[in-house]
Amino acid sequence: MSKVTSDVTAPQLPHSWDLQNWPSAVWPCSGERARWVLRAYRSELVEAGALSRSGKVLIVLGKGYARWLDKRIVSVGEFQSNNVKMRLPAKQPSQQAA
Repeated sequence: MSKVTSDVTAPQLPHSWDLQNWPSAVWPCSGERARWVLRAYRSELVEAGALSRSGKVLIVLGKGYARWLDKRIVSVGEFQSNNVKMRLPAKQPSQQAA
């Protein structure tokens, strides 16, 4: 049986992190923006095994968060938020080529 390989590789996520130490390489790329995402999708994240608590600190579990992202990936290109801090300015054509 031949092994099927894919050109797309999943990013390596840390095992776990909190909002203050949100990895810049993990969507939504900042703790401030992640706070909104965690609030808006709390029930889905809990169901995916992506959230835990240590006292008052909310911990994001990398494996569960990756599982949740996989389910939501089709929506990312169309993602809209009423939170101004979640909106990113549109990239200029010269920036897209870089």
